[in-house]
Amino acid sequence: MKKATRQSYGEILQELGKKDKKIVVFDADLSSSTKTNMFGEKYKDRFFNVGISEQNMIGMASRNVKNRKNSFCIKFCSILNRKSI
Repeated sequence: MKKATRQSYGEILQELGKKDKKIVVFDADLSSSTKTNMFGEKYKDRFFNVGISEQNMIGMASRNVKNRKNSFCIKFCSILNRKSI
């Protein structure tokens, strides 16, 4: 049986989080849909649900990159584009 892309994404993020302590995940209130909740359940200190603040999520992730963290942001594209402008 085929697996949904988002399910694979959540599983791979979880695996990467085990290997790399610098990975930080940001989600904008869709963690159960995007499956980043799998990462969040395992690595609570490196998971941030920013709610419906997409602009802030991008800023926070950018700052983490500057601090040598590997940031992953997840949000449905159509919403992110509309809310960030």
